[in-house]
Amino acid sequence: MGHTLPPFSQQFKMERSTFSEMRRALLHRDDKALFDDMWNKAEFHVPAAEKAKHPLPIFSILLTMNLEQEKAIYLLEGKQVKQEQQITVLENNLRASESEKVLLRGEIESLRWEVDQLKSSIREELLEIIYPSYAP
Repeated sequence: MGHTLPPFSQQFKMERSTFSEMRRALLHRDDKALFDDMWNKAEFHVPAAEKAKHPLPIFSILLTMNLEQEKAIYLLEGKQVKQEQQITVLENNLRASESEKVLLRGEIESLRWEVDQLKSSIREELLEIIYPSYAP
């Protein structure tokens, strides 16, 4: 009779228990949570890893952990691209609003000059009306 192997799900549990001492040795609670999360994500891929039929189950487990990390990187890169696009749009809007401010400042200065000219002419007209003998 041939040598039979236990089901991969059982091999997975044995490999995980092999690393339990390593988990306990981790000092930070966050590290332990991340360690558990890696194993939990790898467990999701047990059916696919079983198809690999690799003689060392840890290789398939590590590959599935790597797959999960690649997925996370891919998602983060997508978010980064979207954020870079949003930053570009905001920078363009900022430049446009700054040029609008410069234009509006010019218009305000022009209007102030016109108001000063009108005030001056009204003052002179009032002086002529109040003091007809006053003629500049």
